[in-house]
Amino acid sequence: MADGPAPEPDEAGVEQPLAPEISVLGPLTVSGITHSGHGPKVAALAALIHVRPGRTAEFLCTAMDPVNPWSTRTLQTRLSEIRSRLGAAPDGQPYLPRPKHGYSFHPDVTSDWRRFQDLATRGLADPQGGTEDLENALALLRGKPFEGRDFSWADAVQQEMISRIIDTAHTLAVRHTEGDQPDLDAARRAALRGLEIDETAEVLYRDWMNIEWGAGNTAGVRKAIARLQQVARTYDISLEPVTEQLIDLVLADRTAPSRAGRA
Repeated sequence: MADGPAPEPDEAGVEQPLAPEISVLGPLTVSGITHSGHGPKVAALAALIHVRPGRTAEFLCTAMDPVNPWSTRTLQTRLSEIRSRLGAAPDGQPYLPRPKHGYSFHPDVTSDWRRFQDLATRGLADPQGGTEDLENALALLRGKPFEGRDFSWADAVQQEMISRIIDTAHTLAVRHTEGDQPDLDAARRAALRGLEIDETAEVLYRDWMNIEWGAGNTAGVRKAIARLQQVARTYDISLEPVTEQLIDLVLADRTAPSRAGRA
C-alpha cells in the first residue's frame, strides 16, 4: 500500500493532508505524479476527474482531446498510471476506485481548491473572526487557476474559481479598510493579490483607489486609476458607472473616502 506524504504546514499555516492533493490554484500539480513522460497528461486526467466527478469513460476520452478523442485503451492506460502513482488509502481502497457509476476519487483525495473553498466559506460567514481564514485562503494561491495550461473542460470551473478568489480578496480588502484600526497595508495586499489573478476586476480597483485615498496617497490613487484605464483600453472594456464616479471623487477629493464605490 502506498502511503501519502507526511503532513507539514504550508504557507497558509494549514497542515498538508496525508492523502494525495490535486493543486490547481496555479500550475497544475498532483501528489506523486511527475512532469516527465506522460506525467502532464496523467495529472490533467486526475484534475478532470476531480473537478468533474462521476463522468463516464466516453466523456473523459472526449474531454481530454475534443479534436482527437482518446481511445478506451489509452484512457485505461492513463487511469492505471494514476492508480499506480497514488496508491491506496488507509482503508485499503485505491485512491482512484474502479468505477460503479462514473469515475471519482476516494473521499480522502483533496485539492487546494477545496481547501480554499472551505476557508473562504468559513471566513465570509464570520465577519468578526473570519479574517484569518480569508488570509489563509488567499495564501493558497500560487498563480492563476490552471496557469500555463489550456483545458477546454476547465473553462467553467476556472471562471468559478476566479470569481470566488475576487470575492474573497474584495471582502478581505474591505474588512482591513474599515473599523477603528484599519490596516491599509493588509488591505492593499489583498486587493493587489486579487488583481494578480484577474487584472480586469473593477471592484478591486475601486478597493485600491479607496485604500490609497484613505491613506492620503495621491500618487497611489493615480497609479490605480492609470492601471485600470490601461486595462480598460487593452480589453476594450467600458467602466461601470460606480467606477467612473469614484474616479471623479478621488481626483477631486470632494468627500470622505469611507465606503465610496464599494458596491
